Amino acid sequence: MPTLVAHSLAGTTIALLASPKHPLDVKFLAVSVVAASLPDIDFGISFLVGRNVHHYFTHSLGFLLLFTGGVYLAARAGSRDRPARDALVLGTCYLSHLFLDLLSKDTAAPYGLELFWPVSDRFIISPILVFDDIWRGTLAKLFGAHNWLAVARELLVVGPPALVALWWWKRRQEYS
Repeated sequence: MPTLVAHSLAGTTIALLASPKHPLDVKFLAVSVVAASLPDIDFGISFLVGRNVHHYFTHSLGFLLLFTGGVYLAARAGSRDRPARDALVLGTCYLSHLFLDLLSKDTAAPYGLELFWPVSDRFIISPILVFDDIWRGTLAKLFGAHNWLAVARELLVVGPPALVALWWWKRRQEYS
C-alpha cells in the first residue's frame, strides 16, 4: 500500500490541476492532501475496535460517495463560492487514494480493497501491481531499506505528474 508520500502527491496534483487561475488557495490545497489520505483513517478505527479493518469500508466507492456528498453539504453550509466544484475536486482526491491502493502489493489477507461496499463485501485488487507493500511491526522494519525503496518507487511514479501539474499551474499564472 502506498504511503502518505504518494497519497499527498496525488492530492497536490489534483488540487493544482483543478486550481483556478487566481492565486492558489493554500487551505484548499491542504484539505486536498487530507482528502487524498483520509481513507487510511481506518488505521485508527482498527486500533479502536481491536482488529484490522484496513482496506474495508473507508476504501470503497460507497464511502467515497458519502464523503463527496458530505463535502458538498459542508461547502454549501460554509458559503463556499462553488460547493459542487469543491466536492468534485475533494472527491477526486479521495478516489486517487483508492486507485493507488488498488495498484499496490497487499501481503495481509483479505487482499485488496472492499471497493464496492456496501453493495458487496468482496475484496478487489489489480492484477497490475505498481507499488510495494510497507513493512510494519518494529521500528527496524518501519525504517528499513524495504520501506525506503517503496517510498522511492512512489516518488518515481507519482512525483513526475505532481511536478508537471506544478509546472502547468505556474505557467498558467504567468499568462493570466
